[in-house]
Amino acid sequence: MIASKRSRYGIGASQRRCRQAHRRDDERGVTLVDVVVALVVASLTIMIVAQSFVVIQTIRRSVASAADAHGVAAFALRTLAIQAANAGGGLAQAADAFDSCPATSDAATALRPLALVITDGGRADRPDSLVVRQSLAVSAVPARFVSAASAGSPFQVEAVDGFTAGDRVIATSRDGRCVISDVTEIASAGPGIIDVTHTPVAVDMPATSVLLSLGTAGRASTSRYDVVSGTLRGTDIGNGDAPNPLVSNVANLKFQYGIDSDGDGALDTWVIAAGPWSAANLAAAPRATLDRIKAVRIGIIARTERIDPTHTRDFHWVLFDCELTDKSACPGRLEGTIAATVDGAYRYRIIETIVPLRNALWNRAS
Repeated sequence: MIASKRSRYGIGASQRRCRQAHRRDDERGVTLVDVVVALVVASLTIMIVAQSFVVIQTIRRSVASAADAHGVAAFALRTLAIQAANAGGGLAQAADAFDSCPATSDAATALRPLALVITDGGRADRPDSLVVRQSLAVSAVPARFVSAASAGSPFQVEAVDGFTAGDRVIATSRDGRCVISDVTEIASAGPGIIDVTHTPVAVDMPATSVLLSLGTAGRASTSRYDVVSGTLRGTDIGNGDAPNPLVSNVANLKFQYGIDSDGDGALDTWVIAAGPWSAANLAAAPRATLDRIKAVRIGIIARTERIDPTHTRDFHWVLFDCELTDKSACPGRLEGTIAATVDGAYRYRIIETIVPLRNALWNRAS
């Protein structure tokens, strides 16, 4: 009995000592080595996450800026394509009558049947400019004179509508007398005949003349589109307005004429606005030459808003390329290089299109 009690008491003491030893181990806590290891692991994790975040943000900014550049190019191209497609609207029907108008180097005052005029930038890496002319009248049908009109007197024409006070009109006589004026009053002069009172002109117009409305004088019937300091601008040169900024970050803008070189009615080749197709030569070109222009080709290079420091390569660009193996045979192919800076380089996007001159093709007088 005594041995049994001692055995129980001995076992109990041993258990108490074991529990006390475990309690001391539990109360010992975290050592310095544990803390250092945890700090190292945490630092490495933070570094990896931070680097990943930087890389992701860099890629995101690059993709977003490239998308913005593409959007800029697409918007600019759409704007120019719409204007080019409308070139000659309302003017093509009276083109024969305006063929005898005198040539002038100022597109704002030119009255010859020019639907659009390209001014070459001089080099492949310099932007071109484009002048578009059209009538914005509700009814752009030329009206015949009923009688001769002396200088300063109203124009009496065969019409019942199509002319409104405030319109800008062009009168041409087929013998080289062409004037532009603004309508001040419209009055009936008999069945199907109206008197068009206008701002004074110093030219007598014979009875064989015709009168064409360009629409409200304050609207842009003659507009120029150019790039200055990377900004695409539209300017109402007919009214002498200040340039209107349309799109920024445009690196280059080029145009080309699509020419029917052999007179068979089909487009044969593309040419820049130089030599016989320069703005100065087209201003005095006969109607037969102007009729050879069938389309216009537009190419735009847009860049990102900011320089990408990770992008250090030069940008080699090509506009108006073709599928020929011999690239030198591509009609009107343009190419160039934009050098990167020491801080990096912009990212660029290229977009181009072809616009048929539908008004000159479909609405011209026979």
